Formats: sequence, C-alpha cells, structure tokens
Amino acid sequence: MINEKLLKNEELAVYRLRELYSSFGYTQYKMSKFEEYDLYVRNKDFLISDRIITFTDTNGKLLALKPDVTLSIINNFGKSVDGIQKMYYNENVYRVSGGTGKFKEIMQTGLECIGKISLYEITEVLYLAIKSLQLTDSNFSLELSHAGLMNALLSDVGISDKIMDLVLQSVKLKSTGACEEMLKSGKLTEQQFELIKAFTVNYSDIYSFNKAFCEFINSEECKKHFDEFQAIISGVNFDEFKGKLTINFSLSSDAGYYSGIVFKGYIAGIPTSVLSGGQYDTLIKKFINDGGAVGFAVYLDNFERFKLATPEYDVDTILLVDKNDKPQEILKTAEKIKSTGDSVLIQTELPQNIRYRRVVRMEG
Repeated sequence: MINEKLLKNEELAVYRLRELYSSFGYTQYKMSKFEEYDLYVRNKDFLISDRIITFTDTNGKLLALKPDVTLSIINNFGKSVDGIQKMYYNENVYRVSGGTGKFKEIMQTGLECIGKISLYEITEVLYLAIKSLQLTDSNFSLELSHAGLMNALLSDVGISDKIMDLVLQSVKLKSTGACEEMLKSGKLTEQQFELIKAFTVNYSDIYSFNKAFCEFINSEECKKHFDEFQAIISGVNFDEFKGKLTINFSLSSDAGYYSGIVFKGYIAGIPTSVLSGGQYDTLIKKFINDGGAVGFAVYLDNFERFKLATPEYDVDTILLVDKNDKPQEILKTAEKIKSTGDSVLIQTELPQNIRYRRVVRMEG
C-alpha cells in the first residue's frame, strides 16, 4: 500500500491515472527518450511548440529529445496495426514549460487507442478523460467539440475559402462583430451568419445543443457527424456530469489535425488546461495504412501550480522514549501505533517546529 501523503502532486496523479487506465485493459507503452528530428519537422502542426532540443548522434544523424509522446508511439508502429491497440504511457518529455517559459523535463501521462476504432473506443477514451480529471480533483470541467461536424456544417452552408480564416477566428474568440460586418456587406448570408453565431455559444446540456443545430443538419455528411457526436455525449452520460461538461466549438476552430471529437480539461486553481485530446485520423493515416486513433495527454507540469490541501499535521504521533529503552521495545511500540494508520516520529524530547496530533510516552 502506497502512502499518498509522501507523493508530490504530479506523482500522486500518475499513480491514480495508471491504476485507472490499467483497470480498463490499457497496457503500458515504453519508448526511447529521443527520436529523429525529421519526425517532428514533418509533423510540427501536431506539436504544442516547435521549439525542440536537438543533438547530433555519433553517426551524424540529427536527433531530438522527445517533445511529444503520441508521435513517437505511432511512428514506431510501422504501416499496420493488428486489431485495436490500447496503450497508456508515463513518460518524460522535453519542451518549454507553460509555467516558466523555459525548457524543462516534464512528466506526462495519457493514453492512445489506435487501429480500426469504433464509436465505442471514442466514447471510452472521452469517458477515461473525464475520469482522469475527476480522480485528480472533484472541481474539474471539460470542454468538448467535434471538428468533423463543424467542418461539414461550414462546408454545407457554403462559407467561402476567402473568408474561412476570419470565420474560424470569430468562433475561436466567440465574437460575431466581424461576421456582422460581412453580413451587412453581403459576404455572408443570413443562414451562414446564424450558423456562425450558434458556434460561438457554449452548450451545457445536449438539449440546447440539439435545438441550436438541428435546422442546419441537411446533408448525409453532417448527419453522420451529428449523430456520432450525440452518441458519444450520450455514451458518457452527459447529464450525470451536469455543470462539468460543456460543448464549446471554439476548440475546433484551430484544431488542425483533429478529425472528430476534440476536448480539453481544466481544474479549478490552474489557469490553463491540464488535459487535451481527441480523434486524429488525419494524422494517423500519414503513418498507418488503415485505421484511426483517439487519445489524450495529461500535462503534469501544470500540477506544480496546483496546491493540494496542506495536511494539518507533519506527523500524527510523537513517541517520546528514554535513551535507556530497548530498541526492540521501541520498534514494537512504533509498529503498534502505525497499525492504527498513524505516522510516528520517535524522539527523546519534544521537537520544535513540528506539528503533531498527539504525544505518547514510552512505557517503561
């Protein structure tokens, strides 16, 4: 049994998350600390930052300390995956920390589900993301979106490529000011403007989401993505986490490589996301011939800014002993105290600057 009091915030998070992922049959994936630099150059859009620590190997090849885990995993699969591979990882990555702005060795944990994934696997991964946040702190929130649905809707209403970047920026900022100007100038139709406006609203329940978008679902492509998104939301029991989950399409406005569901998780007291992930079939097809992928990462460096409740005591029991007491008897008494669940500090006199719950004197 691990004494959780002895673990740092990020270590405690890793312990709990590994236990969660293992309980769902995910197996641990181990990898090298570095990859060929070319891997990250070819897929820089997938990285949080393009600032990478590099070095030259003895054979002259340029290598990089691993700034990301997902790329390393899928790069080492080759061109095919048998069935569905479910993996979790606990690895160190090397990148600029959001807290310090400097390069740092960062513990990162997460999971990947790769292969011929179905609706169930996508739902399972989202469920485990929610559970990951819940295990870390009860005061959590998760925002989710669907890149495929958003792209299909924008395509269906005929948004011009010339103004697409401006439209996506408006969704990202949740501001319709620029779009109102385009509506007045005739660059947007009334229907297009109403869709954009619907994208800038957060939805805390599935009913308001359905009401806002059902009138825009006309093509088979849109219906496919809409039905999938609804099924995923229902699968994780959206209502059970009422007040914790929010549909927010600004996540999809610059998602790039994501093809389906997209999500980010937060914990009260940390100003940035501690978890992010989604379905990235577009990226996986660059590496693997047939299949899809969905996963997420928990950014443990952000937990440094998250302070758990400070214990009331440094130690539960001070056991005061005499120098003449037999060591064997002292240890027996200490073990007896520990058997009740208390921690014990053995001293010959009462220590200063230590918070304790009680004092026990060794019986002669």
